[in-house]
Amino acid sequence: MRTERFGDYWFDRVLHLLYFQDPDTEHAVRALMGDVLAPCPPVAWCETSRGTTRFPFQMNLRGLDVEARMRCVQDLAEVSFGGSAERAENFEEHLRCTFGRSMCELFLFPYNRKMWKRSLSALAPSGFTWNITHPDFEAVLRGAFAEADFKAYNSAGWYPRPPASAGRRGMECLSAAIASQAADLRCGCEVVAIHPERREVTYRRAGRIERIAYGEALLSTLPLPALMDLCDAVPAGVRSACARLASNRVLSVAIGIQGPRPRAGHWRYYADESLIFTRLVFLHEFDPGLAPEDGWPLLVEVIEPSEQPRSDSDALVARVVADLSRARALPEGSTVTSARVMSIDPAYVVFGREDRPVVEAAHRFLSSHGITSLGRYGKWEYSSMSSCIRDGRAWAHQLSRAAGRQASTVGSD
Repeated sequence: MRTERFGDYWFDRVLHLLYFQDPDTEHAVRALMGDVLAPCPPVAWCETSRGTTRFPFQMNLRGLDVEARMRCVQDLAEVSFGGSAERAENFEEHLRCTFGRSMCELFLFPYNRKMWKRSLSALAPSGFTWNITHPDFEAVLRGAFAEADFKAYNSAGWYPRPPASAGRRGMECLSAAIASQAADLRCGCEVVAIHPERREVTYRRAGRIERIAYGEALLSTLPLPALMDLCDAVPAGVRSACARLASNRVLSVAIGIQGPRPRAGHWRYYADESLIFTRLVFLHEFDPGLAPEDGWPLLVEVIEPSEQPRSDSDALVARVVADLSRARALPEGSTVTSARVMSIDPAYVVFGREDRPVVEAAHRFLSSHGITSLGRYGKWEYSSMSSCIRDGRAWAHQLSRAAGRQASTVGSD
């Protein structure tokens, strides 16, 4: 959650929007950040060959041409009321059984092929779908032919908007606010080994090897495969299975643009598989202060499988700029003044059809040694920032209650 500054332009490393799934997390975060956290209800769009629709695609079909809308609604009716309750064996079947063939062929299949870079039939039928709205037929019909008032899962979004003079911007304001509450925060430490049986962590800091012991518990947010690789005494079968867990990286191309700011919404999804990017993020819509007044920062997301070599940065930037022109994504009068590539690896967990038992076995091993693995990458799931914060707070409260009970027992002896 670092926010990079390149000249006078600021870029989150990936798209970040904070929304709350429970009131306790919302209260804690808003109390911590105060007025810096501003409302940011997002406007997002889906670009298809048959028209441009609001996100989520399935609830806003009225942006498509009439024939495409009719086919989408007809196919959805067939899977919704056809009476053949087919059990999906993979992600491709899950999408088709949920949305019907036309919506899948027009947007959901091509976009997800770009997103996951793998055959959709080789992926698990669940795990990817935490932010996919399952369609109510009447609501889809209304969204296809009339103005709909559908609220997406992240419609009540929040984003930091500090004063113009602030030395930090973007979603890093949130991580910095949380870090400010830590009693003993040690940065610049690289964990090189974990010894669960003697409850000790070996790490490198400033070129020196140091060790620290943990007593009651250890919390890790490292990617699960990396954590298991660092631990000794892991059963060989579990270690090798975790090493095969797949993920995708995001190459975020941060482009500084001089020229008029477009009103293109907060981000746009692109189903066209000939375009290298999956999504464009218009960061000035989140916070106008992320760029000079005569320019705007554009974040371009490109997905790659983590097991493949990373693309050359210069070649990637050239391809991105060419595809932006082909997609007519830059307004007339726009000039690209800078471009940097940021790699986030892993960025997305890929759910293979046989992965769940592997993840569960890893967590059982860790739990037996007092280690809890949380966060999107620690739990090896697809989740939001607020759910990570919620899980971390719940872990801390549970540990605090256990310590309180122990102190009470000692005090009564």
